[in-house]
Amino acid sequence: MPAVVINSYDTLQAAVADWLNRGDLLDQIPAFITLAEAQMNRELRTRDMMVRADATSDGENVLLPDDWLEHYSLTVQPGLPPAPQGYLAKPLRYMSEKESNEIKAAMFGQPGIPYGYTVIGDMIELVPAPTGDVDLRMVYYARIPNLSTVLQSNWLLGKSPDLYLYSTLLQSAPYLKDDDRLGTWAQIRGALFEMIRMESEASLRPRSQITARAKAF
Repeated sequence: MPAVVINSYDTLQAAVADWLNRGDLLDQIPAFITLAEAQMNRELRTRDMMVRADATSDGENVLLPDDWLEHYSLTVQPGLPPAPQGYLAKPLRYMSEKESNEIKAAMFGQPGIPYGYTVIGDMIELVPAPTGDVDLRMVYYARIPNLSTVLQSNWLLGKSPDLYLYSTLLQSAPYLKDDDRLGTWAQIRGALFEMIRMESEASLRPRSQITARAKAF
């Protein structure tokens, strides 16, 4: 049987069944893929996951994008209504909730020009609170889109079908009680993760130009 070319959700499932030499897992393989994606979203942070999005705050708060995983940078955009005069286009500093509360307490809750932000639940909170709504530009790590019968491919499957394959095979091992293969899948997957991480770090060095994908909140 020729090797399956992995370029879609359907061919990924076929490849997993082929590698496991099991034709009776059609109902389980989609679950393995979902578990693999959940693990990759927890662990993987690469330049390909970086997205740029613009939004306007509602006072001191702005709702995080649905696919947000982790913040990278946040900037107040000047010269774009309704940004008040005096706001500078420079990255805001991320701070803990404790530091945010201390700053607001020291200012007796008075508004000002934000120079920092924190993340609480599904909201960004500007610190200190601005005098009005402000325009923001955020660069963040976006969740890997989940494959499905509707979404047959995504950027990661197109770039690293091997990572998708071995990540899915790794999730199959506990279900199949296949301890012998568990170590093999984990070792290969770990090596792929390290190569992707090194590639991403190299591309993020100053000599490289990064253009985050534009996306609306």
